[in-house]
Amino acid sequence: MTEVLTGLDAGDRERIAALRAQGRFFWLDASLNETSREELVNVLGVPERAVRGPSRVHADGGSVDFVLRCYVAMERPAEEAAYRLRPIQVQVVVTGDYLLTLHEERVALPSALAIDLPQGRSKGYVVYSVLDAMLVSTSDALEEVEESLDSLAASLAGGGGGSLPRERLQTPVARLATMRRWVRAEQAVFQRVGLDIGALTGFDEPEERYVDRLDEQADRLLGSIDAASNAMGMVLDLQLNERAYLVSVVATIFVPLTFVTGFFGMNFGWMVDQIDSQIAFWLLGIAVPAAIAALAWFLLVRRFVMSDRSAR
Repeated sequence: MTEVLTGLDAGDRERIAALRAQGRFFWLDASLNETSREELVNVLGVPERAVRGPSRVHADGGSVDFVLRCYVAMERPAEEAAYRLRPIQVQVVVTGDYLLTLHEERVALPSALAIDLPQGRSKGYVVYSVLDAMLVSTSDALEEVEESLDSLAASLAGGGGGSLPRERLQTPVARLATMRRWVRAEQAVFQRVGLDIGALTGFDEPEERYVDRLDEQADRLLGSIDAASNAMGMVLDLQLNERAYLVSVVATIFVPLTFVTGFFGMNFGWMVDQIDSQIAFWLLGIAVPAAIAALAWFLLVRRFVMSDRSAR
């Protein structure tokens, strides 16, 4: 069973020293809010460059470090209140002795990602299991977006398309675009690090086959994100159609009114001579347009509105 540690307190440091003396591979997850980079360099002997900050991929024969993102349940800012999962950036360092995951947030990835490392498996499989759990968390976050799209579609189908706030539509669009950009970058990382990890001390079997699986999973995830983006486009089309429908209803009522007012506004000589009383003004200026609007509603609009509601 691979040892899993979180943080660098006194007990953890002693345990790390014992594990390294025994030649046992372990996973250390650390938060920079609780552990400094200097402590990591001193305790693990990890190159300072590897924990200095985000870099896409770097390998020096003794370690491989790269950046990934995963989604965990944390306290959310107001603009992301609709989603339970939030993205965090993780610096991953792989050596022949240990796997290090480093991030700013105060969260324990082993429990947040619910990773259960199997017994008797190789170092490469342990690394694969952790990275796979990060990709799975992105799938979970994508599922949240898809659920919000279902909710939007239900609101539009119920006739509430015209009242949906713009923020409610923009949030999933932005989240999908960001998610796709990150997964695309991670796929490029997976395509690079397979051979680099396999060349580390203690990684005897062809470990790149595990990373190839991650590459395939990232490719499938990109396809799912694209499908969700297409669904978002359909939701936006539904809202546009709903608004166009409302405009058509209003136009249907006002077209005959425009004709009547335009006709009586041409000031024919006969018309000017005959409309010489208040009764004629109210009859021709108010009653006739109101009657035409009511007739347009009952004959042209009401039938389609009622049939549309009954279909829903």
